[in-house]
Amino acid sequence: MKVGIIGAGPRGILLTSQLFNQYKYRSDQSEELEITLFDPYGIGGRVWRTDQWSGLLMNTPADQITLFTDKSVNMTGEVYDGPSLFEWAASSEAHNYLMTNQYSQDLIEAAAKLGGSDYAPRPLYGAYIKWFYQELINQQPTQCHVDLVEDEVVELTEASTNQVSIKTANKDYSFDKVVMSLGQQDNYLNQEEQKLATYAQDNNLTYLAPTHPGDADLSNIPSSETVIIRGLGLSFNDYVSELTLGRGGSYMTNDDGSLSYQPSGREPRIVAGSRRGIPYYPKAVSEKGYGELAPAYFLTDEKMDAASVDGYLPFDKFIELLRSDMELVYYSLLINDRYPNKNATEFKQRFIKTDDRKSLLDQYQFAEEDILDWDYILNPFKDVKVIGTEDYQGILVNWLDNVTKDANQGSKTGPVGSALELLRDYRPIFRKIIADHRFSNDDYVNKFLRSFSSDNSFLSVGAPSLRSEQLSALIRSGLVRLLAPGMEVKGDNGWFVTAAPRRNADKFKASALLEARVPKANLDITANPLLESLVNNQLARTMKINVNGQDVGVSAVDVDESTDQLRNKAGFVQPHVYIWGVPLEGLRFTTNASPRPGVNDTSLQTADLIAAEVLGLKTAQDVDVN
Repeated sequence: MKVGIIGAGPRGILLTSQLFNQYKYRSDQSEELEITLFDPYGIGGRVWRTDQWSGLLMNTPADQITLFTDKSVNMTGEVYDGPSLFEWAASSEAHNYLMTNQYSQDLIEAAAKLGGSDYAPRPLYGAYIKWFYQELINQQPTQCHVDLVEDEVVELTEASTNQVSIKTANKDYSFDKVVMSLGQQDNYLNQEEQKLATYAQDNNLTYLAPTHPGDADLSNIPSSETVIIRGLGLSFNDYVSELTLGRGGSYMTNDDGSLSYQPSGREPRIVAGSRRGIPYYPKAVSEKGYGELAPAYFLTDEKMDAASVDGYLPFDKFIELLRSDMELVYYSLLINDRYPNKNATEFKQRFIKTDDRKSLLDQYQFAEEDILDWDYILNPFKDVKVIGTEDYQGILVNWLDNVTKDANQGSKTGPVGSALELLRDYRPIFRKIIADHRFSNDDYVNKFLRSFSSDNSFLSVGAPSLRSEQLSALIRSGLVRLLAPGMEVKGDNGWFVTAAPRRNADKFKASALLEARVPKANLDITANPLLESLVNNQLARTMKINVNGQDVGVSAVDVDESTDQLRNKAGFVQPHVYIWGVPLEGLRFTTNASPRPGVNDTSLQTADLIAAEVLGLKTAQDVDVN
């Protein structure tokens, strides 16, 4: 059998591993298995390239990242156990691998010093992927063979002979099965972005469209001049780091534990903002053990069943149950942290049982500033209507320092950070809610996808707390200014100009504008030639959901939900073509998360299922597909 895998990032390598596993232990091995991996960036793919700046950090603790399976995974293949990224980095094997393959001394030292709760440099994960792949090749079954083609696939077609044809710029290939294991892709610019790009070209300005920060060329951003950054999420942290630490700046620790920034003189002045006007919450320092996930006491199947109406869980009830779990964690840890005369265990028991939560909270006499206010959590500056940019920096620094202090207490100790950590721990619950179609189509499209997904990113997908400490120092140094909520950008009189007009009259101009966001998966506007060819050849379509009589696209590529086999324009399943990962965002939840050990990780489950499907073997039941 000939199998083509498009994409050699973590998912493509996981699938290769599971194909070996299924072939070796479950198939009759009556025919040889030939696998061809396609990726222009080689093993590791685009995001985890080993030639990118090592100052770009991962967004998951090192001991929560793996490519190996374990006994927790719902799968039919044999367990292929091995070290997490953290365990590998600390080993002599990793040291020898990095030395032998001539990785930089900085990366070798970073690997040696990496702690379990630390955030690894992205190139180190790339090295881990390459090492894992080499281990696979060293142990591949006798009748298996793998080739790597470092070219971009530009077209896929299905032949009448039950063969799948794919093309690169240099060659045509034919396979029995093809699996697209795609990660982040570029999109065509929207109308506003194209207008800004054209304006930049006409006025000799610099405009960086949405892309992965590791691919961005910032060398033409001049020092000491102003650069505008739009977006305050993960890409914002990457760009700020590259324009400060990446240009020779450094941080010093003050007597009170805060940081001060020491400039190199090569940095630009950064003006940044977003619609929300607030950086993402920092991630709490991980205190979780292997496979440890916080349990749900309210967002359970039993309570969701009881709250359902006509077979659907109202979105408002979902939020109520979720917030109840988060409040339980928050107040229990608040008691431990600030109310030594109260009993957290007793509070927890009473909170779970009570029907009158307000009365219970009143009995515990928490200080007014300690009462959890969800409006404040989602919009910390909701009462700030009009404020000058300079005054805004002061309240931002105060907020950043407070949430960072809480995050540094740890993911099982800091009240706020531990409560927000549930949004990561509950991802399997969210995925099951979606898979079980618990929401009405209206609630899913208009509330979960459009509202909850954004809030979830703001609350739980932020950078390590170190980045928030650094941002506080940069704001205090005057090198970075953040605009108040409601950022707007336009071209005016030969410059890019930005302001937050609903909050103040301050305006800032610059010759460079960076869009600090990664393109979202969207088949309708993708610039990936393979996905475009699928649409043009009527082999793929956007998944649509009927909402109040209208078909609404949810961006995801349409697939058979139980197998990830691609549906063509007419809606028919194509049995020889699979797609999984980031292009299914909207049908699935948080598809870009790295595999986590000990938690029945969805990517590990899905790789096992697709491998079994490809080889025509029986698959595991009740798999939480990615």
